[in-house]
Amino acid sequence: MLHLLRFALFLCLAAPAWAQGFAVGPAPDWVEELPLPADDARLKAEAQDGVHYILSDYQVMFVGEERHSYARTVMQVTDRAGLEEAATISFDYDPAFDRMTLTRLKILRDGREIDLIDKVTPEVFRREQRLEEGILDGSLTAYLQVPDLRVGDIVDYASLREMKPMVGAGERSVFAVMEWNVPVVLTRTVVFWPKDWPMTLGALPDRVIHAEGPGPDGTVRHEWQRLGHVPPRAEEAVPPQDDPTAYLRLSADPDWGPLSAALTPRYGADYPLTPEWDAKVAAIAAANSGPETRAIAALRLVQDELRYVSLSIGAGGIVARKPAEVITSGFGDCKDKALLLVVMLRRLGVEAQVALTDIDNGAALPAEVPMLGAFDHAIVRIMVKGRAYWVDPTGSHQGGDFATMAPPEYAWALPLAGAGQRVLEPIPVTAETAWSTDVTESYHFNFAGVFLTVTSVYRGGAADSMRQRWATSPRGQIETDYLEFYQNRYPGLILRDPIAMTDDRPQNRLVMEESYWLPRLALRTDGLDQDFPFAAEDFASNLPDRQPGPRVLPMQSGGPAVFHHVVRITGAGFDFNPPPEVHLENPAFRFDFAGQATDAGAMRLEWTHRRSGAVVPPDAVAGVLRDAETVHDTTWFTWNMTAD
Repeated sequence: MLHLLRFALFLCLAAPAWAQGFAVGPAPDWVEELPLPADDARLKAEAQDGVHYILSDYQVMFVGEERHSYARTVMQVTDRAGLEEAATISFDYDPAFDRMTLTRLKILRDGREIDLIDKVTPEVFRREQRLEEGILDGSLTAYLQVPDLRVGDIVDYASLREMKPMVGAGERSVFAVMEWNVPVVLTRTVVFWPKDWPMTLGALPDRVIHAEGPGPDGTVRHEWQRLGHVPPRAEEAVPPQDDPTAYLRLSADPDWGPLSAALTPRYGADYPLTPEWDAKVAAIAAANSGPETRAIAALRLVQDELRYVSLSIGAGGIVARKPAEVITSGFGDCKDKALLLVVMLRRLGVEAQVALTDIDNGAALPAEVPMLGAFDHAIVRIMVKGRAYWVDPTGSHQGGDFATMAPPEYAWALPLAGAGQRVLEPIPVTAETAWSTDVTESYHFNFAGVFLTVTSVYRGGAADSMRQRWATSPRGQIETDYLEFYQNRYPGLILRDPIAMTDDRPQNRLVMEESYWLPRLALRTDGLDQDFPFAAEDFASNLPDRQPGPRVLPMQSGGPAVFHHVVRITGAGFDFNPPPEVHLENPAFRFDFAGQATDAGAMRLEWTHRRSGAVVPPDAVAGVLRDAETVHDTTWFTWNMTAD
């Protein structure tokens, strides 16, 4: 049924293209028609999926405050595998702000030029690609099918996008990709920049060539070229801030102050709430005297009582809905929830601001030039006694106070605090609040077999994750999952008692108690008693395998986290000889393992793994991965339990 719903959303807006902001027409006079570059046999040999890319040309002209951008792509079909990709051309755009024009569609075949611009009919659909994430962005997709395409043909198409400004500040800017994940003979970007606008240009590698000269209508013509790009060998776990891809970023703003100033009035006003939520705010004030407890109570109200749905259609992609509208509808997206929380906090006497960040590339924000497109998420900065605390109102099943709550792991954010907010601010994260687990496995051997009890304590983000699992999964499924986990290690294991879970949400501490029994008969099955394992999780499994060659780029080591695991064995009937201690420390983690024979027939094994969250320099990666292999080899030991 769900696939039918998605299909309906895909088709419901199919209609004549001209009626939905998409047309066919000539390119404007300022566009420079570039001859095709000389082909490169070396790059053609590197073609992927049957398509060889010859040209990617991007040109930008500002007409008043509108940004007009011309994009042209030229590619050759080198194999049958590339026919589908080359024959299907699509354009995504927002009809509330964009006008799209197809300006070129040609096929070059055996030296002949076949013009198809008047022989195709674009079909425009509304396709909600992020519907399952609760996001409705209202964007449209125009589809074209190139007829009678053959292997060896060259497809040459171009379009013009005329984009109206959404808020003004941060939109006198250009972002362009100068290197793609496929080989391209020539990538070019031309920007006709108004002479009276200052320019802030992001860093570019020397392999991107820049030229400058006079342009039309009071502009300066800037041209950037990347010739003969072949993507380098991909490396795993590269941090976003160390992405080596050449991106062109330029802005008329020297810092983030103008963008903050433009958006602050929209997110700093005192909007009315509904009578019901006025009463809720009053109840929070009456029950909590301090700013921290008031802030946490308001945060939980916004997180728990309003579901996440994003109506990012038109200006809704930038401007939040009014808090009363959000409350009445029962849902909101990140900016809706952030604005509502800030309004509530200010009524509670707590200083707070909406802040902009990026979910996936927050760590790379310091490398961006000031532009609106750098952000895709909104959170809240709360100020108490001069100290900043960061919270995400879209969080789910979160617990804790300022000391124990998991902070957003977006690294950097821009608080909307007026023109004086000229810089991004860091979002600090500690291992204890980001992710903390403490597991104790107790094994007791006797005449009936083995009795295993497991106590797991989760804190910080780990508690949030486990709390969400218990809230969204049936108890029976959770018990089955954990039983099967241990049965894979100990076939024949039986769950003795239902799993007990206790949750101290205010302290963000969740505890699980498991109890199992391995009968003596099962212990002897398949020689398990002669090769009995005791193990902890593979703490460094988030890291890549050993690298095949020299590392060029830094490596992301994972977010800060701390893991503690203890195995206790009693009643074994013989004296243990524990494994040797292991102590490792490198830029990514610190690992400690120790074993101790505590008494006759008893042993204690203890692991502690603390992940730093640091970026590992290239020359240190090989050593970190060798240490990760040692961690893997030190988290699983077996004993012959029949030994005398």
